[in-house]
Amino acid sequence: QTASIGTVVARVGAFAPCSLRAGAMLSGTQPMIVQKRFAGPRQYAPKGYRDAAGRLPMTPEFGEECNDLAKIAYQSKNFGDAISLYDRALSARRETYGPIMKNVLLFYGPIHEKCAAVLHNIGRTFLAMKEYGAAENALTEAAAIYEQIEGGQSLKYAESLALLALAYTHLKFLDESEKAFKDAIKVYRDALYNVKDNSWIPENREVPSEPNLHPLSSVAHALADCATLFIMRGWEHRAITFLEEALEIRRFLYGRHQKFRPMVAQTLNKLAELKKASNDAVGAEMCINECIEICLATVGRESAATAHAISTKAGLLSAKRQFREALKLYEESTTTYGIALGKDHPIFGQEVVKLGRCQELCEEFGMAEKSYRKGLDILKAAHGEMSIHVAEAAACLGTLLVRKLDLSGGIEMLSGAVKIRKHFNREDPQLAFLYQKLGEAYAMKHEHHAEAYFLLSIDRFRENGKVEPLQRTYMTDVLDDLGLYYLEFKHLDKAENCFKESLDTRIELLGDRHATVAYSYSNFSLLYLQKEDYKNCETMCRTALDLYLATAKSNVVAQADVLSTLGQCYFYQRRFRESLKEHERALNIRRMRGDTMETATAETLNHMARAYAELKEYPAALKHVTEAKRIALKYGPEVTQVLRTEIQLTEQKIPSPEFWTQAIESGKPTA
Repeated sequence: QTASIGTVVARVGAFAPCSLRAGAMLSGTQPMIVQKRFAGPRQYAPKGYRDAAGRLPMTPEFGEECNDLAKIAYQSKNFGDAISLYDRALSARRETYGPIMKNVLLFYGPIHEKCAAVLHNIGRTFLAMKEYGAAENALTEAAAIYEQIEGGQSLKYAESLALLALAYTHLKFLDESEKAFKDAIKVYRDALYNVKDNSWIPENREVPSEPNLHPLSSVAHALADCATLFIMRGWEHRAITFLEEALEIRRFLYGRHQKFRPMVAQTLNKLAELKKASNDAVGAEMCINECIEICLATVGRESAATAHAISTKAGLLSAKRQFREALKLYEESTTTYGIALGKDHPIFGQEVVKLGRCQELCEEFGMAEKSYRKGLDILKAAHGEMSIHVAEAAACLGTLLVRKLDLSGGIEMLSGAVKIRKHFNREDPQLAFLYQKLGEAYAMKHEHHAEAYFLLSIDRFRENGKVEPLQRTYMTDVLDDLGLYYLEFKHLDKAENCFKESLDTRIELLGDRHATVAYSYSNFSLLYLQKEDYKNCETMCRTALDLYLATAKSNVVAQADVLSTLGQCYFYQRRFRESLKEHERALNIRRMRGDTMETATAETLNHMARAYAELKEYPAALKHVTEAKRIALKYGPEVTQVLRTEIQLTEQKIPSPEFWTQAIESGKPTA
């Protein structure tokens, strides 16, 4: 008998194909994988009140009373009390249904349906407490007992097996989880699926009076939990299929029951997030709008569920680049979370960080920094210094500080985020992004650490690209950054290799008419400018501008960079009037971009001052170089040292005002 219990979950074999949508999706195209982890016999041992229970009269009545109280404690989310009471009930039932003699065969007491029922509830409670190892022990025994007593087609066995699969999912035993979900859903399919209508909905369409006790409610839970497994494995489209089936069941069961309609809203919210990730913006918007309507009608506006739904819709609007509308919703969701959960709750802290991100996208940098710091403080207080959530907030704050040219503060935050992520996983895919941002910060300080971080980022993106090919497009951005860094130090061959690999990768993945290809052309124009190959430089600038106008006309900042390069190209060819024209176009764009473009504005002003000096229009030259100097002096030497040096060289080209003022008054040329 013990051997039979031990083999309940560890059985190996594939199920025959079936027409069930969920079952077919689970089977996939791959053969069944042999279990890597044996889920053998292990009897769950009550711990919480075992000694106390031993000193009390363990009568059957006392055990049943504990079981009833435990259910109430679970419903009121007093999980610790629920476990203690379930432990007493289990001990009582094991004593009550002890070994007995019947027809000369010995039957063991723990192999009993009532013991399995308590074990199932214990496992469910441990899942709610996120104690997945303890849940696995209890649910393994419960499933084994149900299979021994009722057989492999029992719905109770399937329910315990589905919860066991969920425990495996959280324990990262993904092969075992998939196998258990397949077993459970096949049992549900054989017993409940309406093959005639190809639907889970019964043929008579009769809505049960107690939908939460109907077997289909367990089917919906299993399908939704299996979708979580698929998300972890990167199978988003399969997850969407399962969630849509769970939604169909829950709409049928809970549509007329106000108490359970939030379950429908929860499923819609998950579907909206997945469809957004799959670029189905229309489907995602339909789901989240219905979700918000249900939340407002059932749990009210000041509920955490409503805040979650509003936050999801804000994320959808942000993905559609409707940042102002998204900002209003993030402000609403943050306020609602603060009311529902309290302003020291970690979920509130995460929402404040999201709010800061949207404020940054709306170019409200001061407010964004305040939000990031506030969210970071809340998350540190809730999770401690070494937490992934803290790493995410620190990365957002560090990126913003670098953007605001507070390089030391930005590097400190980004380095902290790297330290936390490497503590948990030295191969974390997010490290690629953090290395890139650190490289950018050190490059702005003209420090040699930049090269090392860019190379680390490129290597990490290459590894990420083996799993997700899209990551290679992000690698091209880092190659461009590294190439520009090499240009600054006159390593022209290295820069050319970086730009070439970046351009080839973009054409391979995105085609030759993509906006990022125009960015590659603009980088080649800088390379040719430094090589003094002005003909190719001008050609690349014109090609980049034409492609930007065809693919990304709104990306005016990138166009300003190309115009500035073209202006320098004309300057070195002594075509000063044409140079001034292109620089003027670049200046008009950069002045409109606010503080984040001030150093670029100063560079353009300096280039224009040099052109005016060559044309001997000294008043205009002095005006432009003075404004450039004023901007450069606003920032520390670590950021603008090179710019200050260039401005000094320009000032040396402009004679003293007394010289050219007297020349103008006497009517003589200012040469």
